[in-house]
Amino acid sequence: MKYRADIDGLRALAVVPVLLYHIGVPGFSGGFVGVDIFFVISAYLICGMIDADIRSRSFSLGDFYKRRILRILPALFVMFLVTSVLAYVYCLPVELQDYSRSLAGAVASVSNFYFAQTAGYFEAAAETKPLLHTWSLGVEEQFYFVVPLLMLLAYRFAPRRAKLLFAIAATLSFAAALAVSYRNQTFVFYLTPFRAWELALGALLAIGFIPAPETGFWRNLCGATGLLLLLGVIFLGSSSAPLLLLTSLASVGATLVIASSERGISQVGRLLSLSPIVFIGLISYSLYLWHWPLTVFQRTDALFSADSPASAKLTLIVLSVGIAYLSWKLVELPFRALARETSKAAAFGAASTAMAAVFTLCGLTLIVGGAPSRFPDRAVEIGAYLAYDSSSQFRTGRCFLLTNRQQFDAETCMKLDSTRPNYLLVGDSHAAHLWSGLASAMPEVNIMQATASLCRPAVLPGSRYDTRVCRTLMRYVFDDFLVNNKIDKVLLAASWKDEDLPILSTTLEILKSRGVDVTVLGPIVEYDAALPRLLADEILRDSPASANARRTPGIRERDLAMQEMVTARGATYLSVYDAVCHNGHCDEFADDRVPMQFDAGHLTAKGSVEVGRRLSVFLRKFASADHASN
Repeated sequence: MKYRADIDGLRALAVVPVLLYHIGVPGFSGGFVGVDIFFVISAYLICGMIDADIRSRSFSLGDFYKRRILRILPALFVMFLVTSVLAYVYCLPVELQDYSRSLAGAVASVSNFYFAQTAGYFEAAAETKPLLHTWSLGVEEQFYFVVPLLMLLAYRFAPRRAKLLFAIAATLSFAAALAVSYRNQTFVFYLTPFRAWELALGALLAIGFIPAPETGFWRNLCGATGLLLLLGVIFLGSSSAPLLLLTSLASVGATLVIASSERGISQVGRLLSLSPIVFIGLISYSLYLWHWPLTVFQRTDALFSADSPASAKLTLIVLSVGIAYLSWKLVELPFRALARETSKAAAFGAASTAMAAVFTLCGLTLIVGGAPSRFPDRAVEIGAYLAYDSSSQFRTGRCFLLTNRQQFDAETCMKLDSTRPNYLLVGDSHAAHLWSGLASAMPEVNIMQATASLCRPAVLPGSRYDTRVCRTLMRYVFDDFLVNNKIDKVLLAASWKDEDLPILSTTLEILKSRGVDVTVLGPIVEYDAALPRLLADEILRDSPASANARRTPGIRERDLAMQEMVTARGATYLSVYDAVCHNGHCDEFADDRVPMQFDAGHLTAKGSVEVGRRLSVFLRKFASADHASN
């Protein structure tokens, strides 16, 4: 396959939006689709070469995987080495253990499965995982582990129908992604069977199933359409939009751009062939490898000081490009030049030895518990809460639903008690984290619980966070249970945002018209990172006030606005913020040893007990006032 400068230019169009999106440059809200562009390019080039070699009877699986080893692993393992050193220096034991697991997965080309399995509502934020970006490499390597074998078999036993079979496989992959997207977006994002159709588009173009335009007019129209699709998704897309819609537009756009210059250069192809754009494309693999771990360590541990967020972003861009150039020049090119001289045995032997060494180091790190001796005992103790398991406290899977697959246990969670007042706590995880504390502080009250992740307690749908499981639960609570049962008080709690106020207002009006006694629990203080990490950093950096300075802005103002709105609707308002914060300072510990919150906002069990104790004083006061008025 002859060299095409426009494809290197398209690589630049893939990697630059990813870089700017991850670093946080405004205007690139859909930049993450650059990965989808990479998938199409990769399969077009590699499957095209496999196809040509099979047809000329010169294809060898051994030679193919040897080339993959020399192309992918050297730069990847250099990045692993440097990132691992940084992880050893900066990561707390819990974080280093998680890093070691992800490193082992990345070395085995299965990190996409690891991240799919560990991705969850209470997992550490994506921007704290230095190897998260290797999920896409896992998808590609799994694809290329299977596809050459399938192509060999298809051309041997059904040569005339091979292209159609590949198209059917691509269609099935897309159909599976569409079906699963309604139940598990995480799997659709990370797992190869639901991404294979994107690579298959490039492969189908390379083998001629998707026709390339012949005339200049159609080439230019094809290229312009593809480029507009890509730019539209990159600049107008967002993480809140349907994933499959964005990946489809990006993949089709990339396919059109490549096809536009297959039978002669198009105007878009000429644009992408400009030298500065091609240069970025040439270093795009190394740029993709290096930009993410640099971004993660800068955000979490400040690799370098900067005068402003803008200067930090600019420095990250320059640093990423500079290291990527060195990686391309000193690692990628020399190892590619060795392709003909290196035997398969040498390549496989070196790769196996390097992988075995990494697996050994990862295993040792896990055995020693993340090397806690690197840090003071108190920092290690606090940092352990980064791995906090809230499932028992939240009653996850029964009274707090995390996924569509979980079933609400109404018999356990909403069982009425004839001997005590019955209060029903409704909402999302910020309602669930209050249940154990309220139940502990108010044993004289039966506190029932109906909660689901990202679920605003609203009678009518309207929140952008609404999920199927949320709406099902809310319909049961408001249109069935409360209609057919007399409840002493309904407690509405959530991680309230400003946009939720109109929905909450409507809910309060509806419940008031039904004669339901409602108390709204306001938002709790939140931070821009997990509180245990911030508290550990206070010790490591000797900066005792730094966690308090990292509070999420605007929550206090939202708290006051909600209080005014709720009381105006005739309901009771209880400030959770005031229960944690006072005189400009927020309590960071539930007692001398335990952090108040285990992530950026959710209460630990002891934190819930302490906040529940404080809130119960006011709930009892409101209950006494209601009793007196009646």
